[in-house]
Amino acid sequence: MVFDYIDGGAEQELTLRRNIVKALSLGAKAVLSGRAFSYGLGAAGEPGVARAIDIVRTDIVRTLNLLGCASVSDLDRSYVSVPADWPQ
Repeated sequence: MVFDYIDGGAEQELTLRRNIVKALSLGAKAVLSGRAFSYGLGAAGEPGVARAIDIVRTDIVRTLNLLGCASVSDLDRSYVSVPADWPQ
């Protein structure tokens, strides 16, 4: 099983990995996304990193469009189902 979140260690902050839009919806101040860029670098050098950035950007824009959001600033907790015992 892969966890979608890790404890950020700063009071009750959570940092999510693997799902940037979910993290931003929950109010994350940071999103860990370096793995995609590392894979791009290993596969094709600088052009691979540029392609990875393009893929991540396209994925975020597509998800925002599917949610009906114009930008990431429109995201809030209403877009994510979270357990009742999660910190607010």
